[in-house]
Amino acid sequence: MLIPASGFFLIAADSIIAYKAIGLLGALYLVLIGDVLGSIVEYFIRVIIKGCKDSEIYVCNPVQRGILSVLFCAAITLLSIWNATHVRMQEHQWVIDGIEQEHTFAFVSDIHAGTAQSLDNLKGVCEKINQQKPEFVILWGDVTDELTTYDDMVKTYEIIGEIDAPVYFIYGNHDRQPNASFIGGRSYTDEQLTKSIEDAGIIILSDDYVKVADDLVLLGREDISAGNKRIGWDELENPYEGEGALIVADHQPFDKDQRKKQNAALQISGHTHAGQLFPLRFIYSAAGIETYGEYERDNTLLYVSAGESGWGVPLRTEARCEWELITLHPQNHNNKLRSNE
Repeated sequence: MLIPASGFFLIAADSIIAYKAIGLLGALYLVLIGDVLGSIVEYFIRVIIKGCKDSEIYVCNPVQRGILSVLFCAAITLLSIWNATHVRMQEHQWVIDGIEQEHTFAFVSDIHAGTAQSLDNLKGVCEKINQQKPEFVILWGDVTDELTTYDDMVKTYEIIGEIDAPVYFIYGNHDRQPNASFIGGRSYTDEQLTKSIEDAGIIILSDDYVKVADDLVLLGREDISAGNKRIGWDELENPYEGEGALIVADHQPFDKDQRKKQNAALQISGHTHAGQLFPLRFIYSAAGIETYGEYERDNTLLYVSAGESGWGVPLRTEARCEWELITLHPQNHNNKLRSNE
């Protein structure tokens, strides 16, 4: 029970505990997993290899268990760091209504630059995006967070500005550093953030529609955490109604009322990091929370990305870090939605 609890307070609970004790929580999580795995293996060694009798099964060897726990802790630490710092390209191909030709675009969610993900890794991702030559790129929020310094924020958008395609940005729940009071205040203002984004030639979408192709419209939503700044779905007016398929970019996938009302071919979200730390992904899924992958929801295909990074610390024991390359096909390409991964 302590393993999911420490993982939850580390990455999911917006509390002073996570910000003040982030390293301690990460270490506690790794130690707990190492201890559990060491105990399990030590138990089976006694039962299977040594053939202990029933009366001896529960008499552990503390030295043996301690050594195994330390080894597993070291192995899990190395694996989780590697998993959190090696970013792969995830490719999808979907068939949607409303388009007449193929479109390929990239999206990158939850970079958390300068904290859980290094700027060097971000530069490598941007280079790979350029190699794929997408029509446009969408930054799906949480590009930076409360732990990102001003200098790293500026450098982040300078790096992203090197992408050779139109880049659109939507806000996540961390970009404006809403919980910075836990760590002594913000390192940059909203005005500085906006200036860095716009100076890089990136277009900010905050409940705004943009026509990205003759037959394709993109709606970039303000994040649900923004409260009254986020416009209700019934109040949004699509100036391109009927002029192409609609893609909704929404950082968090949790607005179920929106999906019942919207007439979108595709909604893509991030935020969840696929749980980031085992076993949170399975707990969220059991609770009915869309955490990672494809979902058919109210006639809309919803895809939730695992994200390009984690949050807080470079530790990840769930799905790999990834950015997505999406190819959309018109209906005459196939007769149903599908994904090739």
